[in-house]
Amino acid sequence: MDLINQFIENYKRKLNFYEAAGRLAARQLEASLQSAGIRAMVTSRAKAPGRLKSKVLIRNSRRAVPYKNMREIYEDIADLSGVRVSLYFPGDRDKTDSLVCDLFTVLETKQFPEQSKPPTYNKRFSGYWANHYRARMREDSLEPSQKKYAEARIEIQVASVLMHAWSEVEHDLVYKPLQGTLSDEELAILDELNGLVLAGEIALERLQSAGNERVRNKNAAFSSQYELASYLYNYLSNNFRPEDIELRMGNIELLFRLISRLKMNTVKEIQPVLKSVKFEKDRRNISQQIVDQIITGNEKRYAIYQELRDGREGGGEDSRQAASYFFSQWVPLERMLNRISNRNSQKLRGAFNINTLNRMNVLDKDCLNRIVSLRKSRNMLIHDIEVPEADFITKQGDEARELLEKLGEQFPS
Repeated sequence: MDLINQFIENYKRKLNFYEAAGRLAARQLEASLQSAGIRAMVTSRAKAPGRLKSKVLIRNSRRAVPYKNMREIYEDIADLSGVRVSLYFPGDRDKTDSLVCDLFTVLETKQFPEQSKPPTYNKRFSGYWANHYRARMREDSLEPSQKKYAEARIEIQVASVLMHAWSEVEHDLVYKPLQGTLSDEELAILDELNGLVLAGEIALERLQSAGNERVRNKNAAFSSQYELASYLYNYLSNNFRPEDIELRMGNIELLFRLISRLKMNTVKEIQPVLKSVKFEKDRRNISQQIVDQIITGNEKRYAIYQELRDGREGGGEDSRQAASYFFSQWVPLERMLNRISNRNSQKLRGAFNINTLNRMNVLDKDCLNRIVSLRKSRNMLIHDIEVPEADFITKQGDEARELLEKLGEQFPS
């Protein structure tokens, strides 16, 4: 048996592995897209052995030196597991790019159309528009029984629903013809269809824009996380320069559930919150920073947010009890820091800013450092960034209590 046939037989034995890896990556991506408020259909597949053999034979014939062993072939073929993201709105490609890069270890990115490559036939239209990623799942995102799938390279294709449909037809007819080479007329029709698809994408972008305009009405209520995500993305894009903010949106679905529960799910209610957030480039994403502004210094809102996050807390019972103690001490301290930070300005509201406290020159350096450390612990706990040991959390709670007592003496209400 020659090398390529050996490889195909070996791949057949591993087919279940690549199918499972694709399904797992697709589930992760689908959940993240939904949480981020991006409408899309996500599918996965493992490379069909028949198609794989044809691809390997073609690639081998084009190599200066033929494949020497199976390892070389496995390293050369990057799409044994594949995930396809079909976006409802082509304008969401940039948002999806950020999400893919956060969720996976990206090894290589390709953007289409590739300007350096001439078209395979005479075209009037620009062809395939998409982003392709070669990536691996992060080990820390997998359960112990799933760790083995972290070694699988996965090709992730991101394009609009319309573009994926057209590319599937073109790819099979032009690159894998079953009944001979296509005629000039057939190629011209494919090109014409591409023009219609590109026009359809423009119509989809206009449809998305019209929906955004409707939601901008101050009396409008957000009916879903998708409308909220679209509004937030446009608000931030229009009010901040790209270099001043990272548009990592995070779990918009959870944010939507929170503002709905608090009856704040309208533009009129959420806009003042957004104006008061000092968006920072730290480990928190956009939705987490907005949540922080909404719940700051308010025990009831903290409790509601933790209830909505039910089941996501890490650690055992000791860690949960320690976290409960920490927040019982932190929230009153946070409320006092908000009052101190905002006392000289009627325009300032909501969560304190450490830079503002520093400029006010009312707290010593040691006190400011303690606040920074406590807020870091708070962010890790409330947003599941990390789960520290129970003893450390308890000590931080004691620290918050001591600091609250000290500030209470310095700033009596």
